[in-house]
Amino acid sequence: MKLINAKTRILLKLFLPQRKKANPKYAIPESDKNLSGKTIVLTGGTDGIGRVAIEMLYKMNANLVLLARNRKKVQKQIEELTLPKRQNTIDFEVCDLASMSSVKDCVHRILKKYDNIDVLVNCAGINSTDKAVSKDGFELNWAINYLAPYLLTNLLLERLKESAPARIVNVTTNTDFLEKINFDDIEKQSDFDTDDNYSASKLSLNMFSIDLAERLKNTGATVNYLYPGYIKSNLLRHLKGGAKLMQFMMNIMASPTEVGADRIVRLAISSEYKDVTGVYVAEDQITPPHSEAQIKSKREKLEQITVKALKQWL
Repeated sequence: MKLINAKTRILLKLFLPQRKKANPKYAIPESDKNLSGKTIVLTGGTDGIGRVAIEMLYKMNANLVLLARNRKKVQKQIEELTLPKRQNTIDFEVCDLASMSSVKDCVHRILKKYDNIDVLVNCAGINSTDKAVSKDGFELNWAINYLAPYLLTNLLLERLKESAPARIVNVTTNTDFLEKINFDDIEKQSDFDTDDNYSASKLSLNMFSIDLAERLKNTGATVNYLYPGYIKSNLLRHLKGGAKLMQFMMNIMASPTEVGADRIVRLAISSEYKDVTGVYVAEDQITPPHSEAQIKSKREKLEQITVKALKQWL
């Protein structure tokens, strides 16, 4: 019998100092760091670990396609990254992950412009604690953290397979905070209103990753999902009142963004993960997935709900 539950362990970790530098034991081999000719599509690259990951990949000569809403913010970021000038490129595509039509339109432009996609990183995320509904009527965490990456990935899937070897990296969270996923809440869509919205949306992404890995077997394309660790970020900016203490403690105790970015880049390009697919990487280690994600019937139920929700965009 466990003395403390998973939620308590996670909360206690808020008060423990985390690693301040990437673990050299898991360093990306130097031979993997020349990404000339590789095209990487990434969401969530304007802030936090995504922004640092973009900087790392750009310095490795990757051609980057950054999906975001804020044109001015991205243009400033591109200007900063392209000095001094390099041979590789960084491009921007407008994509509002709260709008499934915006995601589909963005994919259409990407497929017209880029003949190959070597890596897709679904890094964008939101932790909204207020009741909020997307333009399409979906609860906001559910829309941005799960439905949008599900749609984006599926619509880019053929190009990724054509570009094999290719990789998909889905950035998730420590879903142990959630005991089980409630499909009744999810099926209500805009009424999906529990204290565990964020964790449930990320657990859904994990379940999708497992099934997608099965679909992609023998195609040369892989998919893995990453909990980058307890990282300093803006993800908890929506917290209010006493819960704001969590963000305060994170800023003091958490690992810097460079640690989380290093873990993303490692999973995206390191030869250590060549031909590895369908695994959950928690910080630096392959870890057993959440118990709910291991149940095939639950993953099938989630897929049915998802296809029904997204049928007009798929």
